Amino acid sequence: MEYNSKVVRFENRIEIIKFGGNRIRAPNENNKSSISKRVDDEKVKEQRELEQAFRIKRKIKYYCLANNFDLFWTLTFDDRKVNARNYQYARKRLQAWLKYMRETYGRFGFLFVPELHKSSERIHFHGVTQGFSPPLVEARYPKNRRLIKRNGMQIYNAPRWKNGFSTVSRIQSKEKSASYITKYISKDLISTPSAYHQPRYFVSRGLKKPEISYAELPDEFFTNLLPSFVVGIKENQSTYFEKEVSIYQIDITEEGEMTQLKPPETIYKIRREKSPDGNQSFQK
Repeated sequence: MEYNSKVVRFENRIEIIKFGGNRIRAPNENNKSSISKRVDDEKVKEQRELEQAFRIKRKIKYYCLANNFDLFWTLTFDDRKVNARNYQYARKRLQAWLKYMRETYGRFGFLFVPELHKSSERIHFHGVTQGFSPPLVEARYPKNRRLIKRNGMQIYNAPRWKNGFSTVSRIQSKEKSASYITKYISKDLISTPSAYHQPRYFVSRGLKKPEISYAELPDEFFTNLLPSFVVGIKENQSTYFEKEVSIYQIDITEEGEMTQLKPPETIYKIRREKSPDGNQSFQK
């Protein structure tokens, strides 16, 4: 199947990823690596880790946008109780707690990801939940007992988390929570020795997923739409910019019409520059 666009459909919005040229969709396309075998092993390993982190981020983002998570969690470990430097041990403690909470309060939806502190190599977890209402208490500063708020929102602690410290806040924006939680999936986490062949995120069964399809859309389809993000190639010493990937966020009205209720400000990123002699230099 030939296509130029990936269409991700949520309940009331659509994300379209438009590629610069047509592609051929094969059954095992998602498992193919774009890495040349002639590159040395270390570069191959690093590129694979980057690609794996990107795939995980994309899955997490889709879960966050497709479901109605209402609480955001940060769960840390007390060194006197848990060896937080061992990923496998820490994630088992998290999973045991989630299982116990579901047995106590009934089934609920969740998604948790680990964060690796580079300085101490300690693991803690960030997560989102829906349909989960355990006892929460207002967080206060230890010295003056004043309420802890961030951006005007009250922060809570979860007394049922006995493994260390916890903070809980109410989710105001799906997009912001998705962006916040995905940033912790990094190449460093993927390459952590104790996380080798271990799951890098944890989701409950039954979470909604967006509907994904592939299509060949004409340029006219995007005439009145603005992309939120564009990645492309720029010729050195030239104003020419070749779009490689454009991402469009489209709202679906109650009548089923597609529109952009709030047109985005487009962010452009130069993935690499091409010099007149054809050589390419990568830019971050």
